[in-house]
Amino acid sequence: MKITTTLPLLLLLTSAGCDKKAGDKPADDAKIAKANSKAEPKAEPKEATPAPLDPRVAKAAEIAKAIDKDPAKADEVLAAKGLDRDGLEALMYEIAKDPKLAATYEQARAE
Repeated sequence: MKITTTLPLLLLLTSAGCDKKAGDKPADDAKIAKANSKAEPKAEPKEATPAPLDPRVAKAAEIAKAIDKDPAKADEVLAAKGLDRDGLEALMYEIAKDPKLAATYEQARAE
């Protein structure tokens, strides 16, 4: 909220309470609501956009999902991604030795 909007609103609200005399009625709720409605609405917090996946994690998760769908075609899936079983094993070890990559891989597999 901008200070130019906040200051007059604050003055209005505090002066309404300070100018009371012993017999005065409390400030009218409608007036307070109207003053509050003129204030700028709070911006909705934006959802954090997820960081792009590390290419190694994306590749490994994609391969794992494809193999899960049809395990009999595992070698075909690997060949299409330019890997063999040893290459996939090396990729998985590389991901497993980095805790951040391993956690990201687990999330990617769950999606």
